[in-house]
Amino acid sequence: MKDQKVSIDVYHAEEANVNAYIISDKKGTFIIDCTRNSMEARKVAALALSKGSIPKTMLITHGHPDHYLGMGAMLQEFPDLKIVVASQEVKDDIINFTEWMDSVNWLDNEVHMKPKSEKYPDGFDYNKRLEVLETNEIVLPGGSVLEVNVDYPPTESAHVTTLYSRDLNAFFSSDLTYNKVHIWLGVGVEREHIKNWQEQLALLMEKYGPLKPTVYPGHGETTDISIFEIDKKYMDDLLNAVQTSDSEDEAKQKMMQLYPKWQNTEFLLTQSIKNQFELSRK
Repeated sequence: MKDQKVSIDVYHAEEANVNAYIISDKKGTFIIDCTRNSMEARKVAALALSKGSIPKTMLITHGHPDHYLGMGAMLQEFPDLKIVVASQEVKDDIINFTEWMDSVNWLDNEVHMKPKSEKYPDGFDYNKRLEVLETNEIVLPGGSVLEVNVDYPPTESAHVTTLYSRDLNAFFSSDLTYNKVHIWLGVGVEREHIKNWQEQLALLMEKYGPLKPTVYPGHGETTDISIFEIDKKYMDDLLNAVQTSDSEDEAKQKMMQLYPKWQNTEFLLTQSIKNQFELSRK
């Protein structure tokens, strides 16, 4: 039984507008995700430490680098930190994506995150460091429970993890929701994945709508259940912009007019338009 008040702190990273979350009570601290780079991960670590105790566990929600490449820096700050994932599939996604990034030299600015090998003996040991949860819940030090769900079809990523706290009525949606940040529909997101994604958002509304939880998205500011419908509509709008435009730039301009205050146009929106434009012309 829980015996401590639970609180949530949010670290909004500059790179990729991605979020890391620190959930704490007077007995300990738990972290969700750790940003795209070491510099910002150290800020996450400092925020976690400010809660009064050294964190013992961190969960990585899925295999996209903007959520996990800070792991090395976190371990430098907290050598005994246990890093967990909700399934073997999430672990495999992280390993496979990292190996691909290494093959195209995308880890040159985070050399210590290259996979540990004979060539890189000081690299990150993904197999050893990532532990797979054996249950579908995480119990915080003070006894509060986080419900863990990884039973989603491919959407923004092949596998994604969400968490729900009954005590806080808080839903951590990971990248199933973006709030006023352009949604990643780039490489790896096929039309069937968008359909899956929209269906899952509808199911989330059915499940959590009556509870009206606070929603903590993978990207962007904290929000509420209205984000499920907002993000569904965004995907429809982007696909319509692609379908009714003669060029990627025209489609991008249409989306910027529809969503003038949404962030990360130069990478997330540009790459999403490019991918969906190519898919529509196949």
